[in-house]
Amino acid sequence: MKGFEFAENKNYFMPVSLLPPGENGRNALVGAHYRENTRYKIAYRTDRELLQKLLPPGFIAQDPAVISICFAQCRGIDYLAGGGYNLVCVDADVVFEGKRDRAEGSYALVLWMDKFYPILLGRELLGAAKLMAEVPDAKRMDGTVTFYAAEEGTRLLEGKLWDFREKTEKEIQDMEEAGKGKCWLGYKYFPAVDLNGADVSYATYLPTQNVTKKAWFATGEFEFKGNIQWEEAPLSYHVANVLSSLPILEYTGAEAWIESSIYMPNKKLL
Repeated sequence: MKGFEFAENKNYFMPVSLLPPGENGRNALVGAHYRENTRYKIAYRTDRELLQKLLPPGFIAQDPAVISICFAQCRGIDYLAGGGYNLVCVDADVVFEGKRDRAEGSYALVLWMDKFYPILLGRELLGAAKLMAEVPDAKRMDGTVTFYAAEEGTRLLEGKLWDFREKTEKEIQDMEEAGKGKCWLGYKYFPAVDLNGADVSYATYLPTQNVTKKAWFATGEFEFKGNIQWEEAPLSYHVANVLSSLPILEYTGAEAWIESSIYMPNKKLL
């Protein structure tokens, strides 16, 4: 009797013998067409030396060092059968300087998300630092938008935006032009099963193709909830506490936009 065998040139996710294999980055398992994302972003300048200590090998913090807090409501996703999820992402503006490759963009220090399937794909496939959390829809009232991420009811961070001013078509074009040549970056790290070092450890390049439908300037502020105890948030307490130690030297801007996105083929960086 023969047991399960892996087919050549196919990708598998656990449980490997029960989930259907994929053939490329466009199939139903790992295809990533997002029909509508609503995003709110708050950016600030922080201490470059402190930020650099949180970056994996090969990543260098830009000067000035800027961190962006981005809340997103992602809807109409192909691989979720038209469903969606919410996330809060903490990105740092970086350059990757490897032995062979160079890339510029945003390195995701952490992403808190409210649904397991995209967490699974992000961690196992993309090298995205995704953690499970409670991330409810953003609340809109009297021209103000608020959002938060929490674990076991303990809030990890809170954000607020107000004074929205819609961008013109030219301003949207300028926004898209400023993003050309930049990419979302990750670091794929899987520990060895005996906890002796790593089975996998390398940087990842994760391009997307985006179409901005509407966009707004805004004013914003946020707060990491520091001094969280292990008993309050066993998974994320240390992450939130470390990030709360990065000083907000100056807010550099806030904005919101609605887009559609397609994740393009990703690659390993060396």
